[in-house]
Amino acid sequence: MLELKNISKSYKVGEEYQHVLKKISINFRSKEFTSILGASGSGKTTLLNIIGGLDKYDSGDLKIYGVTTKKYTSSDWDSYRNNKIGFVFQNYNLIGHQTILSNVELSLTLSGVSKKERKERAVKALDKVGLKEHINKHPNQLSGGQMQRVAIARALVNDPDIILADEPTGALDSNTSIQIMDILKEISKEKLVIMVTHNPELAKKYSTRIIELKDGSIIKDSNPFEIDETEDVVGKVKKTSMSIGTSFELSMKNLMTKKGRTILTAIAGSIGIIGIALVLSLSNGVQKYSKNMEEDSSSDYAINIDKVSTGSLFDSLSSLSVTNKPKAEGNNLVSYDDVTSKLNSSGTIKLNNLNEFKKYLDSNEEIKNYAKNIEYKYGIELQIYSPKTYKKVKYIDVSPSPNQSDNQSDDLSTSENSNLFIEFPNDEAIQNKYELIAGNMPKSYNDVILIVEKDGSISDSTLYSLGIKDSTNLSKLIEKVNKGEKVDVPNDNISYDDILNLKYKVILNTDYYKLNGNTLIDLSSDSKYMKNVIDNALDLNIVGIVKAKSDSDVTTDVIGYRADLTRYIADKILDTDIAKEQMTQKNIDIFTGEEFDGVNSTYDNNMTLLGIAPEDSPTSISMYPNNSEAKKHIVEIIKGYNQKQEEANREDLKITYNDSMEDLINGISGVIKVISMSLIAVVSISLIVSSIMISIITYISVLERTKEIGILRAIGATKKDISRVFIAETLIEGLISGGLGVIVTLLLNLLINVIVGYTAHINNIACLSITNSIFLIALSMLLNLIAGLIPANMASKKDPVESLRTE
Repeated sequence: MLELKNISKSYKVGEEYQHVLKKISINFRSKEFTSILGASGSGKTTLLNIIGGLDKYDSGDLKIYGVTTKKYTSSDWDSYRNNKIGFVFQNYNLIGHQTILSNVELSLTLSGVSKKERKERAVKALDKVGLKEHINKHPNQLSGGQMQRVAIARALVNDPDIILADEPTGALDSNTSIQIMDILKEISKEKLVIMVTHNPELAKKYSTRIIELKDGSIIKDSNPFEIDETEDVVGKVKKTSMSIGTSFELSMKNLMTKKGRTILTAIAGSIGIIGIALVLSLSNGVQKYSKNMEEDSSSDYAINIDKVSTGSLFDSLSSLSVTNKPKAEGNNLVSYDDVTSKLNSSGTIKLNNLNEFKKYLDSNEEIKNYAKNIEYKYGIELQIYSPKTYKKVKYIDVSPSPNQSDNQSDDLSTSENSNLFIEFPNDEAIQNKYELIAGNMPKSYNDVILIVEKDGSISDSTLYSLGIKDSTNLSKLIEKVNKGEKVDVPNDNISYDDILNLKYKVILNTDYYKLNGNTLIDLSSDSKYMKNVIDNALDLNIVGIVKAKSDSDVTTDVIGYRADLTRYIADKILDTDIAKEQMTQKNIDIFTGEEFDGVNSTYDNNMTLLGIAPEDSPTSISMYPNNSEAKKHIVEIIKGYNQKQEEANREDLKITYNDSMEDLINGISGVIKVISMSLIAVVSISLIVSSIMISIITYISVLERTKEIGILRAIGATKKDISRVFIAETLIEGLISGGLGVIVTLLLNLLINVIVGYTAHINNIACLSITNSIFLIALSMLLNLIAGLIPANMASKKDPVESLRTE
C-alpha cells in the first residue's frame, strides 16, 4: 500500500548540504508492524516525517496505493495526513488547554464529522486504550503512559491506514512501555504500524519487520516486500477543513487558560472604545435633546418668510470665492453696493413677493389646520414717548465706562434701537410664555404689559429707561461712583400699583412732518408742535405685570404689546395725507419733491421711514405651527406653492423660507458633529496603540502555541486553518474589548445622567444607541482582526516539523 522509490532528502547547513536520506526504496504492506532502527542522525525521524507528509522529499517518489504524490499540493498533503496517517509522538504532543476528549476529537473536526458522531468515536477510541473514565480531564492530570495512550487514541480515531510512532516509549518506564507496545501490536493486525525506536529489544519482540538505517541508507530489511508497478496518477483524497466553530473553540480555550492576560488585554483594548463611546453617547444625547427641544418649541418658533431672502443673501456672499469675487477696476475700489448690484443682476439675490404669497395664504383653508397663528409684520417702528417728559423712550445704560470724562458725565449712553418694546403675535403666545403676577393680561390693542425676570426682578437700566425710576440725577450719581466717592443710593420702593398706573404715548411716523405743497416739512425739533402731537396721541396703558415661566426661555426686562397695535398704527398712517401723497406719486420723493435717484433716495426707504404699510404688503410673514408634525405640513404647503409657480414659469414668485429653530438646531448639530469628530480623532490614537498591542500579544501567542501549530498540522490542519485559529483569537479579544467598552460606557452614562439630571435638570444627556454599540463592538473586532493578520500569517507559514520540536 505504501511505496518509497529512491527517496532522497538534504538540508542546507550554512553553505553546505547535509544528505540525510540517500535514495531510500521501501515497500510496506497494508498490515504489519515495522520498526526502523538506527543511530542518531541516521535519518529515521526524517524518513518517518516524509512518510507522514510532514516533510517533503527532494527527489524520488512516494506512492500510496500505487498513486504518486509527486504532484501533491500542500492541501493534498494536509488531507493525506488527516485521512491516511495517525501520529504517535515520543512527547505525546497533546494540547494542554483541551480536555482528553477534545484532543482525540480534534482530527475528526477536520474531517467534517458531526459533533455527536465525533464524541461517540472519540469515546470509543479512548475506551479501546482504557481511558474512557478520564475523558473530561486535561493532559496535565494524567501520567506519562496515560498521555501516550491518549495520543494513540487520537491517532486511531479517524481510522487511518497508517500509524506512525516516533519513539513512543522513549519517555516511559519499562512497564508502561510494554503496555503501549501491546496496544501498537494489536493495532498492527488491522493497519500498517511504522515505529522509529532506539530500543532493538522492543523492536525484535513486537515487530514483524525491522529496517535498519545508517548514514541515510538502508543496511538491513528483515522482511522486504515487493509490489507491482502501477500507473502514476494524482491521487484524490477527501479534503479537510477546520470549521469556524472549531477555530473559535480552540482560541477561546487558549484564552481561558490565560485569563489574567486576556482580561488585561481586553481592558487595554477597551479604553479607546470607551472614549469613542462616551463621545457618541454625549453627541447622541445632545442631538436627541436638541430634537426634543425643537419639537417641544415648534409652536413657539415660527417659520419666517422675509421680503429680502437673507438666507439667499448669505449663501450668495459666502459663495464668493477668492477666484470669483469682484476685484478693483483701475484705480477704483469695488464697493459692497457694486457687489450687491452684480448679484442682483445675475438673479442670485432674490426678493420674496409677499403680496402674492399673502393672497395665497388668505385663500388657503388647509394651512389654518396647521398654523395656530399667521403673523404679518410691516416693518413699522413704533414711535413711543413718555407723557411726563415728552421725550422718546430710549434705553439708558446705567453702567457707563469708568474712563468716561467729566464733560461726558451728564450724557448717559442711550439707544433708540433698544427693543424696550416687543410685539406678541397673539394672546396665546403671552399666556404660554408668561405668568401673570399683577393686573390683567392685555385685551385691547393699546394694552401693554411689563415683563420681568423669572424671579420677579427687573434691571435698573430698564426701570430708568421706562421712566419707572426717576433719572433726573442719575448722571451725577454715576459720576460720583466712577470717581470712587461714597454716595447714598436711593431706596426706591416701587409698588405694582405705581407701575400699573403708568402710561405711554405712541405717535404716527407721519406726525413728525407736514405737507407743504408736494414736499414735507420736518417739525420733530419743534417742541411746542411735538408736545401737542404727544398730548393727542394714542395712550399705551400698562395693564399687567408678568414674569417668565420657569420652563420658558423668553425675552424679559421689556414691555410687550399686541400685534393689532401695529396694524392699528399702520392703518392710521395709511389714512394720512402724507401717506396718500407718497403712494400716489411713486416716482417722486415726497421729502424733496424730486424723482427718486435710486441710490440716496428710494420709494421703499420712504415707505419704511414714514411707516406706510398697506395690509397686503407685509415685510415678513411668520407662521406658528400647532406642533412639530404641523410644521412639516406647512413646509409642504410652501413647497407646493413654489411648485405651482415653477410650473407657471413664475420663478419670481417662488418663496424662500427660514425656520429659525431648525436653523438653530442644525447649527448646534453641526457644531456637535465637528467637536465629536475632533474628539473621536484624538481618542482614535488609543485605538491604534491598542491595535499594535493586540498584534504583539497575538505574536506572543503564536510563539507560545508553536507546538500546538505543529500538532494541528500533523493531524491534517491546513495553513488556512492555522491562520483562522489566530484570527479567531483576535476576533474574540476584539469582541471582549468592544463588549467591555460598551458595558463600561453604559455604566458611566448612568453616572453622567444622574449628575447632569441633578445639576442641569436634563434627562438622558448621555445615550449610547444599540446601533452605535453594535458598531463599536464591530469596530473593535475589525481593528483586532487587522492587528492579527500578520501574526496569523506567520503562524500559518511555520514548518510543522520544526514546530513539533519546540518545547
